[in-house]
Amino acid sequence: MRHYFNKRAIFIFSVPALLLFTIFAIYPIIPEIQISFQSHNGIAAGGWVGFNNYKNILQSSSFWRAHKNTYIIVLSSLLIALPVSLLLALMLDRTSDRVRKIFKFGALFPAILSVTVIGKMWVAAFEPQWGLLNKILEMLHLDLLINNWLSNEKTAIWCIAFAFLWQYVGLNCILFYAGIKAIPKQYYEAAMIDGAGFLKSSIKITIPLLQDIVKYVVITSTLGSMGMYAHILIMTNGGPGDASRSVLYQMYYKAFLMGQFGEGSAIAVLFIIQCIIISILINRTIAKEKIEF
Repeated sequence: MRHYFNKRAIFIFSVPALLLFTIFAIYPIIPEIQISFQSHNGIAAGGWVGFNNYKNILQSSSFWRAHKNTYIIVLSSLLIALPVSLLLALMLDRTSDRVRKIFKFGALFPAILSVTVIGKMWVAAFEPQWGLLNKILEMLHLDLLINNWLSNEKTAIWCIAFAFLWQYVGLNCILFYAGIKAIPKQYYEAAMIDGAGFLKSSIKITIPLLQDIVKYVVITSTLGSMGMYAHILIMTNGGPGDASRSVLYQMYYKAFLMGQFGEGSAIAVLFIIQCIIISILINRTIAKEKIEF
């Protein structure tokens, strides 16, 4: 009876959340799929075109370049930003309380700032004439490295990726630090008695027991990186040309700037499918077993 009541209680409390999720997340996808098979200008449908919208976007070089840029940001987040966040969290756990308080404020401050503020700040930093980066290179007599960072096709997306990751690396660090503090100290005391140092304790104890936090951060970082749009709009507006567009920016460009809502919706549908597949893969590869302390 008690087991039945628990299941019923779980169902009752889950219904409002599931209802809201269905109304605001699932239901809007249905007309989006319908529009992706139509010639649509955003106001009225021009007729059924079948898979022509999908065919057109898959044959577009801009579409594939947008995917390349998106996955550059995703891989930079997973392979660079997350290890840096974890390393900072491990070091933060070994510092004094005063240093922790200062670092926590500094780490969270960029994450709570408006994307507009962050974008404009880094646009100023990358400005070719008086920007901070080029001025530092000039002071170090590295004039050969001075560049028009946001106007160069080879560097624009990397500058945007850096600004995006800089904003959220501190937040991920705090999440990792919270997970570290939840690990019982007895494990570290036992490891210390056995002669394990900082590096060995981190590899053998901390990182394996952080897998639930790692899973959460990997999912949010991956999907957040894939959904990056505002930084691009503010810093380069997708330029030069289409060199710094992401998948979401390409969808915005097709639908709202070109008035091709059918192709924009097709991009959105393919993007949703990719996000679902990536979420499933992450869930099946990270933290497959529940860890209890």
